[in-house]
Amino acid sequence: MGSLPVLILLASFVLMLACGSSNNSSGSGTCTTVPGAPTGLAASNTTDSGATLNWTAPTGLAADCSVTGYTIYENGNSIGTSTTPSFNVTDLSPSATYSFTVAASDAAGLGVQSSAASVTTGAAGTPVTINATMVWDGVTRYYQVYLPGVLPPNPPMLLMLHGTHLDVPPANPTTIGWSWQSVADQYGFIEVQPASTYNANTGEWNWNSYFMDAAFTAAESGTCTSPPASACPDDAGFLRALITSLTSQYNVNPNMVFVAGFSSGAQMTERVGVELSDLVAAIAPTSGQMEGQQSAPPPVLVPGSAVASISVQEWQGTLDTVLPPCNYGTTVYSGVTYYLDTVDDTFNYWVGQNQCSALQTTQTLCTNGAATPGLSGNVATGCSQSGVEVQFIWEQGIAHTWQPQNNMARWQFLSSHPKQP
Repeated sequence: MGSLPVLILLASFVLMLACGSSNNSSGSGTCTTVPGAPTGLAASNTTDSGATLNWTAPTGLAADCSVTGYTIYENGNSIGTSTTPSFNVTDLSPSATYSFTVAASDAAGLGVQSSAASVTTGAAGTPVTINATMVWDGVTRYYQVYLPGVLPPNPPMLLMLHGTHLDVPPANPTTIGWSWQSVADQYGFIEVQPASTYNANTGEWNWNSYFMDAAFTAAESGTCTSPPASACPDDAGFLRALITSLTSQYNVNPNMVFVAGFSSGAQMTERVGVELSDLVAAIAPTSGQMEGQQSAPPPVLVPGSAVASISVQEWQGTLDTVLPPCNYGTTVYSGVTYYLDTVDDTFNYWVGQNQCSALQTTQTLCTNGAATPGLSGNVATGCSQSGVEVQFIWEQGIAHTWQPQNNMARWQFLSSHPKQP
Protein backbone atom coordinates (compact mmCIF):
# COMPACT_ATOMS: atom_id res chain seq x y z
CA MET A 1 0.00 0.00 0.00
CA GLY A 2 2.86 2.38 0.79
CA SER A 3 4.27 2.08 -2.72
CA LEU A 4 0.99 3.01 -4.49
CA PRO A 5 1.37 6.82 -4.16
CA VAL A 6 4.90 6.54 -5.60
CA LEU A 7 3.61 4.60 -8.62
CA ILE A 8 0.84 7.14 -9.20
CA LEU A 9 3.30 10.05 -9.05
CA LEU A 10 5.67 8.24 -11.44
CA ALA A 11 2.87 7.57 -13.92
CA SER A 12 1.75 11.21 -13.76
CA PHE A 13 5.30 12.38 -14.41
CA VAL A 14 5.66 10.14 -17.48
CA LEU A 15 2.31 11.38 -18.82
CA MET A 16 3.37 15.01 -18.36
CA LEU A 17 6.60 14.37 -20.26
CA ALA A 18 4.69 12.77 -23.11
CA CYS A 19 2.23 15.66 -23.33
CA GLY A 20 4.99 18.22 -23.15
CA SER A 21 6.93 16.47 -25.90
CA SER A 22 3.83 16.36 -28.09
CA ASN A 23 3.08 20.06 -27.54
CA ASN A 24 6.65 21.07 -28.36
CA SER A 25 6.66 19.17 -31.64
CA SER A 26 3.40 20.70 -32.86
CA GLY A 27 4.26 24.26 -31.77
CA SER A 28 7.94 24.38 -32.62
CA GLY A 29 7.53 27.60 -34.68
CA THR A 30 9.38 26.13 -37.65
CA CYS A 31 7.89 26.33 -41.14
CA THR A 32 8.58 23.15 -43.09
CA THR A 33 6.13 23.41 -46.02
CA VAL A 34 6.52 25.64 -49.07
CA PRO A 35 3.48 27.74 -50.08
CA GLY A 36 1.04 26.91 -52.83
CA ALA A 37 0.79 28.82 -56.08
CA PRO A 38 -0.45 32.41 -56.18
CA THR A 39 -3.71 32.91 -58.08
CA GLY A 40 -5.31 35.52 -60.28
CA LEU A 41 -2.13 36.67 -62.04
CA ALA A 42 -3.05 39.43 -64.50
CA ALA A 43 -1.46 42.40 -66.25
CA SER A 44 -2.56 46.03 -66.36
CA ASN A 45 -1.14 49.34 -67.59
CA THR A 46 0.46 47.58 -70.56
CA THR A 47 2.54 49.84 -72.81
CA ASP A 48 4.91 49.19 -75.72
CA SER A 49 7.71 48.44 -73.24
CA GLY A 50 6.21 47.32 -69.94
CA ALA A 51 3.27 46.22 -67.81
CA THR A 52 2.16 45.93 -64.19
CA LEU A 53 1.57 42.41 -62.83
CA ASN A 54 -0.82 41.80 -59.94
CA TRP A 55 -1.86 38.58 -58.21
CA THR A 56 -3.46 37.12 -55.10
CA ALA A 57 -1.35 35.58 -52.35
CA PRO A 58 -1.67 31.82 -51.85
CA THR A 59 -4.05 30.63 -49.16
CA GLY A 60 -4.06 27.55 -46.91
CA LEU A 61 -0.53 28.06 -45.66
CA ALA A 62 0.83 25.44 -43.27
CA ALA A 63 1.10 26.18 -39.56
CA ASP A 64 3.92 28.56 -38.62
CA CYS A 65 4.29 29.60 -42.30
CA SER A 66 3.81 33.00 -43.92
CA VAL A 67 4.71 34.36 -47.35
CA THR A 68 7.98 36.28 -47.28
CA GLY A 69 8.21 37.24 -50.95
CA TYR A 70 7.60 36.40 -54.58
CA THR A 71 9.76 35.51 -57.56
CA ILE A 72 8.57 36.67 -60.99
CA TYR A 73 9.30 34.73 -64.18
CA GLU A 74 9.26 35.94 -67.78
CA ASN A 75 9.11 33.12 -70.35
CA GLY A 76 10.39 30.77 -67.66
CA ASN A 77 13.31 32.93 -66.55
CA SER A 78 13.45 34.73 -63.20
CA ILE A 79 13.40 38.52 -63.71
CA GLY A 80 13.00 39.84 -60.19
CA THR A 81 11.42 39.59 -56.76
CA SER A 82 8.75 41.48 -54.82
CA THR A 83 7.57 41.57 -51.22
CA THR A 84 4.05 42.58 -52.32
CA PRO A 85 1.64 40.96 -54.81
CA SER A 86 2.57 43.43 -57.56
CA PHE A 87 5.50 43.95 -59.92
CA ASN A 88 6.34 46.44 -62.69
CA VAL A 89 7.86 44.75 -65.73
CA THR A 90 10.08 46.96 -67.91
CA ASP A 91 12.36 46.69 -70.95
CA LEU A 92 9.89 44.69 -73.06
CA SER A 93 9.87 44.88 -76.84
CA PRO A 94 6.99 46.49 -78.76
CA SER A 95 4.33 44.28 -80.37
CA ALA A 96 5.60 41.15 -78.58
CA THR A 97 3.88 38.48 -76.50
CA TYR A 98 5.30 37.31 -73.18
CA SER A 99 4.34 34.64 -70.65
CA PHE A 100 4.63 35.50 -66.96
CA THR A 101 4.33 33.38 -63.83
CA VAL A 102 4.98 34.03 -60.16
CA ALA A 103 5.92 31.82 -57.19
CA ALA A 104 5.66 32.55 -53.48
CA SER A 105 8.32 31.89 -50.86
CA ASP A 106 8.20 31.22 -47.14
CA ALA A 107 10.77 30.07 -44.60
CA ALA A 108 10.71 26.56 -46.09
CA GLY A 109 11.60 27.75 -49.56
CA LEU A 110 10.14 28.59 -52.97
CA GLY A 111 6.73 27.22 -53.88
CA VAL A 112 5.28 26.20 -57.22
CA GLN A 113 4.66 28.73 -59.96
CA SER A 114 1.24 30.18 -60.73
CA SER A 115 -0.73 29.73 -63.88
CA ALA A 116 0.73 31.82 -66.68
CA ALA A 117 -0.52 35.24 -67.76
CA SER A 118 0.03 36.19 -71.39
CA VAL A 119 0.91 39.83 -72.10
CA THR A 120 1.14 41.46 -75.53
CA THR A 121 2.82 44.85 -75.62
CA GLY A 122 1.59 47.73 -77.74
CA ALA A 123 3.09 48.87 -80.99
CA ALA A 124 6.08 51.20 -80.85
CA GLY A 125 5.13 54.84 -80.82
CA THR A 126 1.62 54.26 -79.48
CA PRO A 127 0.56 56.75 -76.78
CA VAL A 128 -0.84 55.17 -73.62
CA THR A 129 -3.22 56.60 -71.02
CA ILE A 130 -3.20 54.85 -67.64
CA ASN A 131 -5.83 55.39 -64.95
CA ALA A 132 -4.62 54.30 -61.54
CA THR A 133 -5.12 54.70 -57.80
CA MET A 134 -2.96 54.72 -54.72
CA VAL A 135 -3.84 54.88 -51.03
CA TRP A 136 -2.27 57.75 -49.15
CA ASP A 137 -2.92 58.35 -45.46
CA GLY A 138 -5.92 56.04 -45.54
CA VAL A 139 -7.61 57.79 -48.50
CA THR A 140 -7.87 56.31 -52.01
CA ARG A 141 -6.37 58.79 -54.47
CA TYR A 142 -6.92 58.79 -58.22
CA TYR A 143 -4.49 59.80 -60.95
CA GLN A 144 -4.05 59.50 -64.70
CA VAL A 145 -0.73 59.12 -66.53
CA TYR A 146 -0.29 60.01 -70.21
CA LEU A 147 2.73 58.43 -71.90
CA PRO A 148 3.53 59.74 -75.40
CA GLY A 149 4.44 57.15 -78.00
CA VAL A 150 8.05 58.33 -78.04
CA LEU A 151 9.86 59.28 -74.86
CA PRO A 152 13.54 59.93 -74.11
CA PRO A 153 15.31 57.54 -71.70
CA ASN A 154 14.87 60.02 -68.82
CA PRO A 155 11.77 62.05 -69.68
CA PRO A 156 10.55 65.21 -67.98
CA MET A 157 7.25 65.00 -66.08
CA LEU A 158 4.44 67.53 -65.67
CA LEU A 159 1.65 67.29 -63.08
CA MET A 160 -1.56 69.19 -63.90
CA LEU A 161 -3.75 70.00 -60.88
CA HIS A 162 -7.45 70.48 -61.67
CA GLY A 163 -9.77 73.18 -60.36
CA THR A 164 -12.91 72.65 -58.29
CA HIS A 165 -14.99 69.95 -59.96
CA LEU A 166 -18.23 68.02 -59.43
CA ASP A 167 -18.12 64.25 -59.92
CA VAL A 168 -19.38 61.21 -58.02
CA PRO A 169 -16.70 58.56 -57.39
CA PRO A 170 -15.44 56.50 -59.04
CA ALA A 171 -15.82 59.29 -61.63
CA ASN A 172 -13.18 61.89 -60.80
CA PRO A 173 -11.36 64.93 -62.24
CA THR A 174 -8.36 63.02 -63.58
CA THR A 175 -9.95 62.76 -67.03
CA ILE A 176 -10.52 66.51 -67.58
CA GLY A 177 -8.94 67.70 -70.82
CA TRP A 178 -6.38 70.49 -70.44
CA SER A 179 -4.88 70.11 -73.96
CA TRP A 180 -1.47 69.09 -72.62
CA GLN A 181 -1.23 65.81 -74.53
CA SER A 182 -0.32 67.33 -77.89
CA VAL A 183 2.42 69.34 -76.17
CA ALA A 184 3.63 66.18 -74.41
CA ASP A 185 3.74 64.37 -77.76
CA GLN A 186 5.76 67.17 -79.32
CA TYR A 187 8.27 67.60 -76.50
CA GLY A 188 8.41 64.08 -75.09
CA PHE A 189 7.30 64.45 -71.48
CA ILE A 190 4.97 62.46 -69.21
CA GLU A 191 1.77 64.25 -68.20
CA VAL A 192 0.10 63.28 -64.91
CA GLN A 193 -3.37 64.39 -63.76
CA PRO A 194 -3.95 63.62 -60.06
CA ALA A 195 -7.27 64.17 -58.30
CA SER A 196 -7.90 66.00 -55.06
CA THR A 197 -10.32 64.60 -52.45
CA TYR A 198 -14.10 64.33 -52.68
CA ASN A 199 -16.51 66.06 -50.30
CA ALA A 200 -19.61 63.84 -50.23
CA ASN A 201 -21.67 66.58 -48.56
CA THR A 202 -21.21 69.11 -51.38
CA GLY A 203 -20.09 66.91 -54.29
CA GLU A 204 -16.96 69.05 -54.73
CA TRP A 205 -13.41 67.97 -55.42
CA ASN A 206 -11.05 70.60 -53.96
CA TRP A 207 -7.36 70.80 -53.15
CA ASN A 208 -6.29 71.61 -49.61
CA SER A 209 -4.25 74.70 -50.37
CA TYR A 210 -3.26 77.29 -47.75
CA PHE A 211 -5.27 77.70 -45.30
CA MET A 212 -8.41 75.78 -46.16
CA ASP A 213 -8.66 72.79 -43.81
CA ALA A 214 -12.19 73.80 -42.73
CA ALA A 215 -13.64 72.96 -46.17
CA PHE A 216 -12.95 69.22 -45.85
CA THR A 217 -14.82 66.38 -44.18
CA ALA A 218 -13.36 63.71 -41.92
CA ALA A 219 -13.78 61.14 -44.70
CA GLU A 220 -11.48 63.20 -46.91
CA SER A 221 -8.94 64.02 -44.26
CA GLY A 222 -7.54 60.54 -43.60
CA THR A 223 -5.47 59.91 -40.50
CA CYS A 224 -3.08 62.83 -40.94
CA THR A 225 -0.32 60.66 -39.53
CA SER A 226 1.70 60.07 -42.72
CA PRO A 227 4.65 62.44 -42.50
CA PRO A 228 5.01 65.19 -43.53
CA ALA A 229 1.29 65.79 -42.88
CA SER A 230 1.24 69.57 -43.12
CA ALA A 231 -2.56 69.68 -43.44
CA CYS A 232 -5.66 67.48 -43.43
CA PRO A 233 -6.22 66.08 -46.01
CA ASP A 234 -2.52 65.67 -46.73
CA ASP A 235 -2.52 66.67 -50.40
CA ALA A 236 1.11 67.77 -50.27
CA GLY A 237 2.12 64.38 -48.89
CA PHE A 238 0.10 62.59 -51.57
CA LEU A 239 1.72 64.59 -54.37
CA ARG A 240 5.18 64.01 -52.91
CA ALA A 241 4.54 60.25 -52.78
CA LEU A 242 3.13 60.26 -56.32
CA ILE A 243 6.07 62.19 -57.77
CA THR A 244 8.54 59.91 -56.01
CA SER A 245 6.78 56.75 -57.20
CA LEU A 246 6.37 57.82 -60.82
CA THR A 247 9.91 59.20 -61.02
CA SER A 248 11.19 55.75 -60.10
CA GLN A 249 8.71 53.83 -62.25
CA TYR A 250 9.32 55.79 -65.45
CA ASN A 251 12.95 56.84 -64.97
CA VAL A 252 11.94 60.50 -64.91
CA ASN A 253 14.68 63.11 -64.97
CA PRO A 254 14.59 64.31 -61.33
CA ASN A 255 15.69 67.79 -62.41
CA MET A 256 12.74 68.13 -64.81
CA VAL A 257 9.64 67.66 -62.64
CA PHE A 258 7.08 70.47 -63.04
CA VAL A 259 3.61 71.29 -61.73
CA ALA A 260 0.87 73.43 -63.27
CA GLY A 261 -2.64 74.04 -61.99
CA PHE A 262 -5.87 75.94 -62.48
CA SER A 263 -8.12 77.65 -59.89
CA SER A 264 -8.02 75.62 -56.65
CA GLY A 265 -5.40 73.52 -58.43
CA ALA A 266 -3.38 76.70 -58.98
CA GLN A 267 -3.61 77.46 -55.26
CA MET A 268 -2.39 73.92 -54.55
CA THR A 269 0.39 74.43 -57.11
CA GLU A 270 1.55 77.40 -55.03
CA ARG A 271 1.65 75.12 -51.98
CA VAL A 272 3.63 72.56 -53.98
CA GLY A 273 6.15 75.30 -54.72
CA VAL A 274 6.57 75.94 -51.01
CA GLU A 275 6.62 72.38 -49.64
CA LEU A 276 7.81 70.24 -52.56
CA SER A 277 10.44 72.52 -54.09
CA ASP A 278 13.08 69.95 -53.21
CA LEU A 279 11.44 67.71 -55.86
CA VAL A 280 9.84 70.22 -58.24
CA ALA A 281 11.93 72.52 -60.44
CA ALA A 282 9.28 75.03 -61.52
CA ILE A 283 5.54 75.73 -61.21
CA ALA A 284 2.95 77.43 -63.44
CA PRO A 285 -0.24 78.26 -61.50
CA THR A 286 -3.13 79.86 -63.45
CA SER A 287 -6.03 81.80 -61.89
CA GLY A 288 -5.15 81.08 -58.28
CA GLN A 289 -3.20 82.91 -55.59
CA MET A 290 -1.19 81.58 -52.67
CA GLU A 291 -3.82 81.34 -49.96
CA GLY A 292 -7.36 81.73 -48.65
CA GLN A 293 -8.25 82.63 -45.07
CA GLN A 294 -11.48 82.73 -43.10
CA SER A 295 -10.76 86.08 -41.44
CA ALA A 296 -10.66 89.28 -43.50
CA PRO A 297 -7.20 90.78 -44.07
CA PRO A 298 -5.24 92.39 -42.59
CA PRO A 299 -3.18 90.55 -41.71
CA VAL A 300 -2.59 88.37 -44.76
CA LEU A 301 -1.60 84.88 -43.65
CA VAL A 302 1.71 83.71 -45.10
CA PRO A 303 3.08 80.15 -45.34
CA GLY A 304 6.50 79.31 -44.03
CA SER A 305 9.68 79.42 -46.05
CA ALA A 306 9.96 77.42 -49.26
CA VAL A 307 12.01 74.24 -48.95
CA ALA A 308 14.23 75.29 -51.86
CA SER A 309 14.49 77.89 -54.61
CA ILE A 310 11.98 77.36 -57.41
CA SER A 311 11.05 79.11 -60.67
CA VAL A 312 7.48 80.41 -60.86
CA GLN A 313 5.30 81.56 -63.77
CA GLU A 314 1.89 82.85 -62.66
CA TRP A 315 -1.03 83.57 -65.01
CA GLN A 316 -4.17 85.50 -64.05
CA GLY A 317 -7.15 86.85 -66.00
CA THR A 318 -7.81 90.55 -65.53
CA LEU A 319 -11.57 89.89 -65.43
CA ASP A 320 -11.50 86.99 -62.95
CA THR A 321 -14.34 87.29 -60.42
CA VAL A 322 -14.26 83.68 -59.15
CA LEU A 323 -10.86 84.09 -57.47
CA PRO A 324 -10.59 87.91 -57.46
CA PRO A 325 -6.93 88.81 -57.93
CA CYS A 326 -6.70 92.31 -56.46
CA ASN A 327 -9.23 93.31 -53.81
CA TYR A 328 -9.00 90.69 -51.06
CA GLY A 329 -12.27 89.33 -52.41
CA THR A 330 -13.91 86.09 -51.34
CA THR A 331 -14.61 82.67 -52.75
CA VAL A 332 -16.47 79.64 -51.40
CA TYR A 333 -15.16 76.07 -51.12
CA SER A 334 -17.69 73.43 -49.98
CA GLY A 335 -19.79 76.06 -48.21
CA VAL A 336 -16.87 77.77 -46.44
CA THR A 337 -16.07 81.39 -47.35
CA TYR A 338 -12.44 82.40 -47.76
CA TYR A 339 -10.79 85.78 -48.28
CA LEU A 340 -8.03 85.64 -50.87
CA ASP A 341 -4.65 87.31 -50.86
CA THR A 342 -3.82 89.48 -53.87
CA VAL A 343 -1.58 88.57 -56.78
CA ASP A 344 0.86 91.21 -55.49
CA ASP A 345 1.07 89.33 -52.17
CA THR A 346 1.77 86.06 -53.97
CA PHE A 347 4.27 87.54 -56.45
CA ASN A 348 6.13 89.35 -53.66
CA TYR A 349 6.28 86.13 -51.62
CA TRP A 350 8.11 84.35 -54.44
CA VAL A 351 10.42 87.30 -55.11
CA GLY A 352 11.38 87.30 -51.45
CA GLN A 353 11.73 83.54 -51.10
CA ASN A 354 13.97 83.33 -54.17
CA GLN A 355 15.89 86.46 -53.08
CA CYS A 356 15.50 88.08 -56.49
CA SER A 357 17.22 91.47 -56.87
CA ALA A 358 15.96 92.80 -60.21
CA LEU A 359 12.39 93.62 -61.25
CA GLN A 360 11.19 94.38 -64.76
CA THR A 361 8.98 97.13 -63.31
CA THR A 362 8.41 98.72 -59.92
CA GLN A 363 4.69 99.09 -60.64
CA THR A 364 2.34 96.96 -58.58
CA LEU A 365 0.24 94.37 -60.37
CA CYS A 366 -2.93 95.81 -58.83
CA THR A 367 -4.11 99.41 -58.56
CA ASN A 368 -7.25 100.46 -56.67
CA GLY A 369 -8.46 96.86 -56.34
CA ALA A 370 -8.09 95.95 -60.04
CA ALA A 371 -5.42 94.96 -62.53
CA THR A 372 -3.08 97.90 -63.16
CA PRO A 373 -4.12 99.37 -66.54
CA GLY A 374 -1.62 98.84 -69.33
CA LEU A 375 0.57 96.48 -67.30
CA SER A 376 1.30 93.09 -68.87
CA GLY A 377 2.89 91.66 -65.73
CA ASN A 378 6.28 91.57 -64.07
CA VAL A 379 9.48 89.54 -64.06
CA ALA A 380 11.96 89.04 -61.22
CA THR A 381 15.52 87.92 -61.96
CA GLY A 382 18.88 88.09 -60.23
CA CYS A 383 17.69 85.47 -57.75
CA SER A 384 20.02 83.79 -55.27
CA GLN A 385 19.91 80.48 -57.15
CA SER A 386 21.31 80.64 -60.67
CA GLY A 387 18.67 80.07 -63.34
CA VAL A 388 15.69 80.78 -61.07
CA GLU A 389 13.11 83.31 -62.27
CA VAL A 390 9.69 84.58 -61.15
CA GLN A 391 7.16 85.76 -63.75
CA PHE A 392 3.63 87.11 -63.54
CA ILE A 393 1.47 87.41 -66.67
CA TRP A 394 -1.85 89.24 -66.90
CA GLU A 395 -4.26 87.57 -69.33
CA GLN A 396 -5.95 90.67 -70.68
CA GLY A 397 -9.74 90.51 -70.94
CA ILE A 398 -9.86 86.92 -69.65
CA ALA A 399 -12.15 85.76 -66.86
CA HIS A 400 -11.74 82.59 -64.77
CA THR A 401 -10.88 80.16 -67.58
CA TRP A 402 -8.02 77.94 -68.69
CA GLN A 403 -6.52 79.15 -71.96
CA PRO A 404 -4.97 76.07 -73.65
CA GLN A 405 -3.31 78.18 -76.35
CA ASN A 406 -0.88 79.29 -73.62
CA ASN A 407 0.27 75.74 -72.86
CA MET A 408 3.21 76.04 -75.24
CA ALA A 409 4.42 79.19 -73.49
CA ARG A 410 3.95 77.51 -70.13
CA TRP A 411 5.99 74.48 -71.20
CA GLN A 412 8.75 76.61 -72.70
CA PHE A 413 9.10 78.44 -69.38
CA LEU A 414 8.99 75.28 -67.29
CA SER A 415 11.39 73.25 -69.43
CA SER A 416 13.89 76.12 -69.57
CA HIS A 417 14.03 76.21 -65.77
CA PRO A 418 15.24 72.76 -64.63
CA LYS A 419 16.33 72.21 -61.07
CA GLN A 420 19.89 73.43 -60.61
CA PRO A 421 22.57 71.23 -59.00
